[in-house]
Amino acid sequence: MATAATCCFTVASAQDNSDKLTIKTTGRALFDAATYGQNDQSKEQDGEMNDGVGVRDIRIGLKGYYKNWYFRGELSYTNNKVSAKDIFLRYSFNNNNNLQVGHYTVPFGLSSAYSSSKKEYMDEPEGNVFQVGRRIGIMHTLYNHNFWGAYGAFADNSALTQSTDKSGKQGYTLAGRFVWRPIMNDDYGFHVGFSANHVGAESNSLSHRHIAYSKTYLTSVDKRKATNIDVLDARWENKFTAEFQGIYRNWQLASQYYWSHIGRDNDQSYNTNGFYVSARGIIVNPANYKYNYAGSGVDNPSDKNLELMLGYGFLNLKDGDALSKYKTTEELTAVGLANAARMSDVSAGLSFFWNKYVTLRLNYHYIHSHTWNQPDAKVVNVLQMRVQYMF
Repeated sequence: MATAATCCFTVASAQDNSDKLTIKTTGRALFDAATYGQNDQSKEQDGEMNDGVGVRDIRIGLKGYYKNWYFRGELSYTNNKVSAKDIFLRYSFNNNNNLQVGHYTVPFGLSSAYSSSKKEYMDEPEGNVFQVGRRIGIMHTLYNHNFWGAYGAFADNSALTQSTDKSGKQGYTLAGRFVWRPIMNDDYGFHVGFSANHVGAESNSLSHRHIAYSKTYLTSVDKRKATNIDVLDARWENKFTAEFQGIYRNWQLASQYYWSHIGRDNDQSYNTNGFYVSARGIIVNPANYKYNYAGSGVDNPSDKNLELMLGYGFLNLKDGDALSKYKTTEELTAVGLANAARMSDVSAGLSFFWNKYVTLRLNYHYIHSHTWNQPDAKVVNVLQMRVQYMF
């Protein structure tokens, strides 16, 4: 997912002070293949997962520049469905100060600073389930060498598909991400950051609102859920994430911790959290990772570089205090909590950056998931590869 800060690759490229209108096409295609190994508990609870191939994303779009204005619009084809992706207009007051309006990813931590085609994982770390995703909104971004900040307001998903007489009361998100980089140069450096979202629960009917989270087994070929909750009596949510990113030449370390507090009817609450850490390095044709000051992320290499990645992730959608108040599965189902689970994974991957257009990826995940009311944990092994093309 590309954020509002990084869906344009650099602010300098987004600002063209000439009177000439420049329009360029953009596109990508991501094709995945995967095979799975499961223990008996996973087969019993989820059914047998199916090996196969799938289209992660096929996307086509336009980007345009005119003086201080920048426009981007993309359509995506996935699973036989066409959907809008980043569609926004941005005005740059100067190279480091811009205002953006449209449909794009809400800022929430380091993982939101990368598109799906530029992450070391082929799928989002499970902890990043707390990231809101794309919404219609307005955001202001301001940065210099040592500081980066973005804040804005966004409507909920129904704003893109339904009128309010059909959706009921519309939810919203107030968001901010702030990064401090005390040391950063061409060879080494690090940043620390903090993000916060206040979310007004989205409507799922004219009379009820909800907040939902679900996570697959880190794969898009077979999309059955490792864990999911749908808090049907939610009113609002406050969630936060702290991030770290360190670079030393051809090595990089990244981590985020997430925590969420959902306010519910009758003064109840539901608390969840997550975490991931990943280390990666360019082991063939070593080259320095390049820090992206406009988005507070790291750009991918692009000249026959081979990258090794090791990672660990954790997601806890079980709130023991909240779950203990319900006596039966039927009661839990009625409030959307019957499938609450803890999930973790150990991951390893290789990425070959053939050139700036073509990348080949191979990922392995050992995934452990334990639903709150089940005697044994589910274990799933995932081996998957990706061929991706971008222009």
